[in-house]
Amino acid sequence: MIRIVVIEDEPLAREHLVDLLNELPGLCVVASAENGRLGLAAIAAHRPDAVFLDIEMPGIKGMELMHMLPEPRPALVFVTAYPQHAIEAFAGGAVHYLLKPISRVGVAQAIARIHPKEDPLQKEWLRLPVRKKGATRLLRPQEVEALVADLGDCVAWTLEGHLPVDGTLTHWEERLSDHGFLRVHRNALVRLDAVREVTGEDELVLATGRLAISRRRMEEVRRVLGL
Repeated sequence: MIRIVVIEDEPLAREHLVDLLNELPGLCVVASAENGRLGLAAIAAHRPDAVFLDIEMPGIKGMELMHMLPEPRPALVFVTAYPQHAIEAFAGGAVHYLLKPISRVGVAQAIARIHPKEDPLQKEWLRLPVRKKGATRLLRPQEVEALVADLGDCVAWTLEGHLPVDGTLTHWEERLSDHGFLRVHRNALVRLDAVREVTGEDELVLATGRLAISRRRMEEVRRVLGL
């Protein structure tokens, strides 16, 4: 269980962030504070694993608070509307820099920097943020048959159609390696249990379309599929 303290001076923003964190399994918001002074007291009292911390606050600013924390420090995720402080935040040891307005996708990406990669919860709550009709949908890996790079964008092949997805193919190759995805071409990742057929032209047949296997990847794809 990851124990979290939230420090945010805007009441609605603080409540929204706490709600988003509480939606994810394996997390517990043990305290929230409206300023840096109360935040320091909450950190001392609860010894959290992570702190989500605003930058611009009355009294003690987020950057000042970061340097006041004793070792061992909790993982720090800065939450702010000001992108210009990112370099200073990372130089001070922050694990993530979350820009407002806060979204479920942003919070999940921040938690991914806190969870060790081998933590089984990484597999449980991993979602792919796809864009559909002006909204962001969060899909489980098993709802995506392939990810394809198309002119620099990444597209998820799903039974609902081919939908744009946030993030690069390289980013998703690393995140999805434990979910049965394999790179079959420099521009494509495929969920192997979605493969229905391998054609004589070395194409993979999925319910959502066909993808060519590159010569470079052919031997590994055939080996993994037991061919």
